[in-house]
Amino acid sequence: MRQRKNDIIPIKPEEGLPLVDCHAHFPDRNPYRKLTHSYKSQHEFFFKKHDGKFIITSTSVYENEYQYHMDFIEEHPGIYLTMGILSPSDRYGMDDVIAEHQDVMDFLENRKDDYVAIGEFGLDFHRAKTLSRRKQQIEYFRKVIQETEHLKKPYVLHVRNATQREVDHKNPNHEYNQRDFCNKAVVKILEEEGIGGERIQWHCFSGPQEWGSKLAMKGHYISIPSSAYGFRRWRRNISGVPLNKLLTETDACMQHPFKMGAYNTPANVKYSIAAIAYVNEMEQQEIAEQVLDNAKEFFNL
Repeated sequence: MRQRKNDIIPIKPEEGLPLVDCHAHFPDRNPYRKLTHSYKSQHEFFFKKHDGKFIITSTSVYENEYQYHMDFIEEHPGIYLTMGILSPSDRYGMDDVIAEHQDVMDFLENRKDDYVAIGEFGLDFHRAKTLSRRKQQIEYFRKVIQETEHLKKPYVLHVRNATQREVDHKNPNHEYNQRDFCNKAVVKILEEEGIGGERIQWHCFSGPQEWGSKLAMKGHYISIPSSAYGFRRWRRNISGVPLNKLLTETDACMQHPFKMGAYNTPANVKYSIAAIAYVNEMEQQEIAEQVLDNAKEFFNL
């Protein structure tokens, strides 16, 4: 695991703050990180140390996680479900996506009281490296928006632009290879479908930096991961975003505040608060209270 000490900010997170983790995962099986603490112990530690709420997200019906999450939520008050949707990628083809599509739509339509937002889902050109797969992602993103708009629920978006390492070499000059194309495509679709910015959370916002203020001006919410504490490239995205449009998350079990690849937990969302306070030269308590208010408003808690 890599640790970049020079990136870590020179202030420590405060204890006892009112915190909210707006995006964390508790899968029934974990293909990404080795579980270091039971989910129950993570939940109890979070609420023992902090006066807040946190959100979990189900990856998809395809992964058969939603019922596991529903059971987990019933046993652990203070957790809320956001319903994830599988998108086409290099791992999952359109056949996989379409196979679960109607089940997801039925869940969203018939169980509105069981979830607070739709997502995560969106565009990820890191996991879709070919022109054909990227076109499928864009088409499916629009399809989901069109079929769920009437539910009037917030959306949690996963948006990851192509980097120089993810250029489609068969189509090197295509606009899909631009560093901000996914951002532009998502905003265009949302505006064409009449989705207001107040319903949009950019989960684990990865830039480019200038897009933070652009999106906030459109009413979108920008979610800052705990890794912003220890990694300058994540911290840059805080600048220019008004406090009333900021949310915090851990993306647990990913996005550890110190190390790439280490297991992360919801309690580490305090590092997101510290990073925001450091960039804005403000008190952590004030940041935490504002972010909690933002989350309550966005998720209608």
